[in-house]
Amino acid sequence: MEKSKFNDATLMVSVEHQIAVGNNDAIEATVQHQICAYHKKDGSIDTGVDYMDIYDVKFLGIPIKPGYNEYKSFINKMDDLGVDVEELINEACVGIVTANDVNHVEVMFSKMFINKAKK
Repeated sequence: MEKSKFNDATLMVSVEHQIAVGNNDAIEATVQHQICAYHKKDGSIDTGVDYMDIYDVKFLGIPIKPGYNEYKSFINKMDDLGVDVEELINEACVGIVTANDVNHVEVMFSKMFINKAKK
C-alpha cells in the first residue's frame, strides 16, 4: 500500500467577541471571525481574517429570535428608525481581531504542521 502524501495544510480558527453598539450600548451581540493560516507555495505561512457570523443579538436586553429572517427584520426595523445597525457592527469589528490573535494562530499552525513535517 502506498503511503499518503500530504502536500498542503490549512488551519481555521474561529474567534468570538462580545460587542455593544448604539446609544447607551443598546444593541449587544456576539460576532464571530475566522482566522485562516495556510502554507504559501514558497513554504511561508500566510493568514487571513474573515467575518463569519453574528448571533445572540439583544436590543435593550431583549433577545432577538435566532435566524436570518428574524435578524433581517430587526435590521429593517432599526433602519426605519434611522439606525444603521450593520454600519455600527462593522465599526465595532474594526481591529477586534488583533495582530496578537493572528500571531497566536500562526504559532499554532507552525507547531501543528511545519514542525511535525520536519520530523
